Amino acid sequence: MNELAEHTIEAHGGLKHWGQFETVSAHLVQGGALWALKGQAGTLDNTTVTVGTRSEWASHDPFGASGARSRFEPHMVALESSTGEVLEELREPRASFAGHALETPWSALQLAYFAGCAMWTYLNTPFLLAHPGVLSKELSPWEENGETWRRLQVSYPNDIATHSSTQTYTSMVRAC
Repeated sequence: MNELAEHTIEAHGGLKHWGQFETVSAHLVQGGALWALKGQAGTLDNTTVTVGTRSEWASHDPFGASGARSRFEPHMVALESSTGEVLEELREPRASFAGHALETPWSALQLAYFAGCAMWTYLNTPFLLAHPGVLSKELSPWEENGETWRRLQVSYPNDIATHSSTQTYTSMVRAC
């Protein structure tokens, strides 16, 4: 792991502190044009997302008006009852997006996959930088509004489900 990745993790409390947790939860009040465009307006307006910190999984509860909750894992997504009974399941959900265009509506399970994948990554960053197989390198600084920011390019291995296998973080640590 490079110096900027190490510095970023330490600035967020360090791996030792992070290692004390098995899950992280956040209450979300959200909306936006994407959910409506995909035919899923209102499904995630007011929900609590919980993600694993030691393995890749996420759950939104509630997931829509039915009171179900979602369960995301890289190769499976499901809707469950409050007691954990599987109501609906999709194996290899990433493949279900093949041939989609921006205007293509999503099923509830596709939304659960997209949102679960995103929230697992969001709530585990920057600690994912220390995950086995994650590669990072510092890029040239970014200049904006008279400030200089350090940039980190991160490549995720195939065993991590993510929307983009290579991502650049531009404002994690301000340059001195």
